[in-house]
Amino acid sequence: MELLMNDFFNKLDRKYIFPLFSLIILIGISSSIFAYSKAKEHNQLVLEQVAAEEASIEASLQEEEKVAEAEQESFLDYQYYMVNDPDISSEIMPMDGADVPANVLLLTFDDGPNQHTLETAKQLATLDVGAIFLINGMYLDEEENREILKEVYDMGFEIGNHTQHHENLRELDYETQQFEISETSRLIEEVTGEKPRWFRPPFGQFNMDTINICNDLDMQLMTWNFGFDWMEEYHDATLLTEISLDNSYLRDGANILMHDLPWTSEAITDIVNGYHERGYHIVNPKQIKSSQNSTDPLEPADL
Repeated sequence: MELLMNDFFNKLDRKYIFPLFSLIILIGISSSIFAYSKAKEHNQLVLEQVAAEEASIEASLQEEEKVAEAEQESFLDYQYYMVNDPDISSEIMPMDGADVPANVLLLTFDDGPNQHTLETAKQLATLDVGAIFLINGMYLDEEENREILKEVYDMGFEIGNHTQHHENLRELDYETQQFEISETSRLIEEVTGEKPRWFRPPFGQFNMDTINICNDLDMQLMTWNFGFDWMEEYHDATLLTEISLDNSYLRDGANILMHDLPWTSEAITDIVNGYHERGYHIVNPKQIKSSQNSTDPLEPADL
């Protein structure tokens, strides 16, 4: 057989051999190209399918986030809590018919804005905790403090009124009180675009003039239950944390007074975590009814 094949090729004209081999090679190359093309097409199809699945998952996650955000925004439209009589310490309590926990605390910070206001707000935002920052209008003379106030407001915190110059309102006549309070409200609205809902009198001192002015400006007057960071003996983050977590005034509904101070900013994360460990929820101020909003509780809340 081998002799026959050799004889065949010997007799075959050379001019046919090279075209024949070329044809065989061409067929082989074409087959390889076709196979590569089909493989590439398959890989592209797989990549497109994977990309489509990833896009579908991403779209689904985005939709879930939108729904969650809408639910949260809707949830914050409801007022479930109220402030009791300011003469009795302004504790926070559930409104009648609201199926919400009573073991809540309200965090408030006075005497800003300053750099410590922003430091504290950023920590609270990281902890997903709300608060009211009650400011003195005199500090808004500085552009830097205006920018801080706007940034804190844009982070979702409520801004309250703590008068223009932090004076004892009991010692002021009606006209002076009116300026102290209304001017600060005007400045807050000028910076944030929103009128304040909350007013805290300096030193907790007020009279009927104060109450009437707050009513005219649709602000809820509040005092507090306890606060220690202004005392010299607690001008230390560790000591402030200890007394904030272990004192006889800490109870359901406590309205906690703090200030925009360096040791408070240093301690705030440990304080909040300590409250959580003790079973307390930090109430979102947006869910507390003020004199500006008469919304009744609508649905149970999961705090």
